[in-house]
Amino acid sequence: MAKSAANSTYSPSHQKFLKQYYRRKRSIRILQLLIIIIFMALWEITTRIGWVDSFIFSSPSRVAGTFLTMAADGTIFYHTGITLLETFVSFAIVNIFGIAIAILLWWNDRLAKVLEPYLVVLNSLPKSALAPVFIVWLGNNVKTIIVAAVSVVAAVKIQ
Repeated sequence: MAKSAANSTYSPSHQKFLKQYYRRKRSIRILQLLIIIIFMALWEITTRIGWVDSFIFSSPSRVAGTFLTMAADGTIFYHTGITLLETFVSFAIVNIFGIAIAILLWWNDRLAKVLEPYLVVLNSLPKSALAPVFIVWLGNNVKTIIVAAVSVVAAVKIQ
């Protein structure tokens, strides 16, 4: 229902409430936008004056420029497709194996008791610590990214 139509059908106290509600909602949205604008401006300034290494943390203007360049020549869509492929394949593998292992552990109490200490150790590992190790061992390719993603999520999913 439109605001103007709503104002004529509500009581004065409810109209006052709605006015305050929309004013508060608008002020929150403005503050949210200001925070992101200030953050981006500080990020840009700190990379330009050298406080932050622009090789490690690129500036927002360079990110935007690279994005526009990649969008213009079409490579952004190729890379987005590869990322989506890696994500969906990893998701499928983790779910298939996670559900299969969960069913096995649920059906077989003895197997669950035997594997419990190993699952506890697996759960205590830092989830993202193995990804760089896999990249060094297997190289930087799609297979490595999928293996790293599966290892990170599998530790969480099994426990």
